Amino acid sequence: MKVLQLHCSEFSYKVTKETPVAEHPASPKEGEYENALVCFTCFEKKDVDREPEIIEAYVENIKTDTGRIGCKNVVLYPYAHLSHELGSPRRAKKFLSDLKVRLEAEGLAVHKSPFGWYKAFGLYCKGHPLAEAYREY
Repeated sequence: MKVLQLHCSEFSYKVTKETPVAEHPASPKEGEYENALVCFTCFEKKDVDREPEIIEAYVENIKTDTGRIGCKNVVLYPYAHLSHELGSPRRAKKFLSDLKVRLEAEGLAVHKSPFGWYKAFGLYCKGHPLAEAYREY
């Protein structure tokens, strides 16, 4: 699992075109968020047998990071571009859905962009010392 986290004062996306692995329906087709920790998340082949362990570590890190930066909004953004060893799309979709449920149980406002769609996106990264982080699980 590879994750690029950016603390954004503004983040938006809009669905543009589906891929062969797109979830249907694409919901929501667009989103705009303020003061959000955007998590570009890549599910890899090696993650398949470690999903529960990865979810727990991911949740703990997000709780710590959102606490440090004073942010309660999290955007889970599927992002295959962080690896050449992608896991199955079916498992990746389930992982992201399970992760969303766990993060919401911790009191965070969690948004997930549609899986398997090309999206145009814009962001404004805050630029403080904790605004950018890379994680591997």
